[in-house]
Amino acid sequence: MSLSKLRFCLSSILGSARLAPLKPANRRPVLKEPDLYEPGGFHRVSLGDSLGSGKYTVLRKLGYGQYSTVWLAKDSQQQRYVALKLLRADCYGGPHDIFEREILSKVSQISTTSTNEGCHHVSPLLDQFRHTGPNGNHVCLVFDVLGHHMHFPTANFEDGRLPVQSVRTIARQLLLGLDFLHRECGVVHTALTCPLEACLKPTNILLELGQPDSIINQYLSEVPPRIGYEGDAPVPLREVITTPLLSEMKEPRIQIIDFGVASWRNKHLSELIQSPALRVPEVTIGAPWDTQVDIWSLGCLLVEFVQGFVLFSSTASKNGTWTAEDDQLARMMEILGPFPSHLERLINGTTKPFIKPADMSDAEVPVFIDFIRGMLQIDPQLRKSAADLLGHGWLKL
Repeated sequence: MSLSKLRFCLSSILGSARLAPLKPANRRPVLKEPDLYEPGGFHRVSLGDSLGSGKYTVLRKLGYGQYSTVWLAKDSQQQRYVALKLLRADCYGGPHDIFEREILSKVSQISTTSTNEGCHHVSPLLDQFRHTGPNGNHVCLVFDVLGHHMHFPTANFEDGRLPVQSVRTIARQLLLGLDFLHRECGVVHTALTCPLEACLKPTNILLELGQPDSIINQYLSEVPPRIGYEGDAPVPLREVITTPLLSEMKEPRIQIIDFGVASWRNKHLSELIQSPALRVPEVTIGAPWDTQVDIWSLGCLLVEFVQGFVLFSSTASKNGTWTAEDDQLARMMEILGPFPSHLERLINGTTKPFIKPADMSDAEVPVFIDFIRGMLQIDPQLRKSAADLLGHGWLKL
């Protein structure tokens, strides 16, 4: 079935009489990092640079993304390590401002009085300032230093699967964080994974460092800076602070990071959201969307953590017979069954049958499937909220 026919069939399910064509709203081109050091782009940082009126000294590079570079720095006033996120100059003051600074400020404000446990699983904004450089005026955001993102542990387990008990712990913390964002802050994260089309990794879920100062001190004393060269000029390369293995953690703790493509519930940054493999049906066909998009993404991620594969990967045909979107919706129907969906095919199907992990009992399998069923409903109104899912029996096993 073509995407246009699917859009017609699904319009009644998703409550949209007329579905708008799916278009990115002022999406900036995703380029390799060196190409973004230009007017309106990244600020070029060197190790040892002082930022924030001399308050922060840059020590190492931690990474970069579509909108920012991230640096390990020392706060000279608080005498602690922090992560500095330097946004592209065109993120603010350009034709299409993002919402990250405003969302983080609102989240931090609500966190000070909230009794919702989920506020402890959203990385708090510690400080913010502006820095003017040759490429423009950059908003700089300051956070705690965290460890590996959740793709790193999966790469260190057989078949990319995580221990079921660890997944249970992480799932509960993610639901707590999403419940806080959705109900109290009015925020939709939209990108629990990297939002770039080439990225299917859960890179926006990071493990906490148990004793960050001692871990970072040890890392800095034992690991020299990674340096590359552009011509004769030294260029800092990305590093990852050493994090204990998931199997060595008594109870792993995670935080949700990166609100660069997040939206308010009542005001969207873009209508084209999520990495393709985690994209919800309503976004794929151009229907309205809300907080339920995060619930769908979480369901896909948890299956990936437990099973070791991407549930709804998609590929366009070489001869143009079908698009990647056609293929993705077809795969959803292969796995979830006819609309509205049922997940029995996830247990007994032949496309991607459920493979029981060695550390999951036979009795636990249907409980887990029912838990996932609450997230992977084609009709977003049938998806359970984060608050409802927190009461599910699988999280209490």
